[in-house]
Amino acid sequence: MVTFASLAVSAWGILVAAAAFVLVLSVVVFIHELGHFVVARWCGVTVKTFSIGFGKEIFGFTDSKGTRWRFAWIPLGGYVKFLDDANAASQASADALAKMTPEELAGAFQTKPLWKRAAVVAAGPIANFLLAIAIYTAINLTFGVRTIPPRIDEVIAGMPAAAAGFERGDVIKSIDGWTIEGFGDVQRIVSINGDRKLVFSVDRDGKMLEIEVTPKVEEQKDTFGGTFRRGLIG
Repeated sequence: MVTFASLAVSAWGILVAAAAFVLVLSVVVFIHELGHFVVARWCGVTVKTFSIGFGKEIFGFTDSKGTRWRFAWIPLGGYVKFLDDANAASQASADALAKMTPEELAGAFQTKPLWKRAAVVAAGPIANFLLAIAIYTAINLTFGVRTIPPRIDEVIAGMPAAAAGFERGDVIKSIDGWTIEGFGDVQRIVSINGDRKLVFSVDRDGKMLEIEVTPKVEEQKDTFGGTFRRGLIG
């Protein structure tokens, strides 16, 4: 039975998810438009408006170079408007350009060399690319890459590992000369080497041993209903 409390919890969850979506979108859009803005300023393009969101302005300010920084009611995007912009594609009409003073023309986007216009256009996506690199770098530096140590916690009777003499607590250092960093490395090497003898270098209580084992081939089904063969040692 659906209760008021469960509906309230569901509604709250939806609101939190929506708020998180808007927040992330706002950050991505801000960085994207900031890329356009910074390179446009560097190339001498006059920027009239830097807007976060669409619609009516909630609040804003004008900086020393005449750019209006505005925050609007609809936080689902944003834009940078140049002096000669007539539409969202940063196109300007010939009439508008003809009416500009020499000082205004010097700051118009359309009067800039091709390489500068290309740099301004490319700056937004490049800024987002750099943001992604920064985020993933921060996550890896903060949390690291989690790996399962290549330590044997259980030896299953009747499997190749048990028959070869592996013991609980053994730490696998290498397989056929390939250095092992985590248990995932062991799984990958064993799975593609069914019916082929492998030489394991193992640390057992500080003593290095070499153990030869031939993985057992087992046929398994994938998520699409097909079958594939993989090596297992237990």
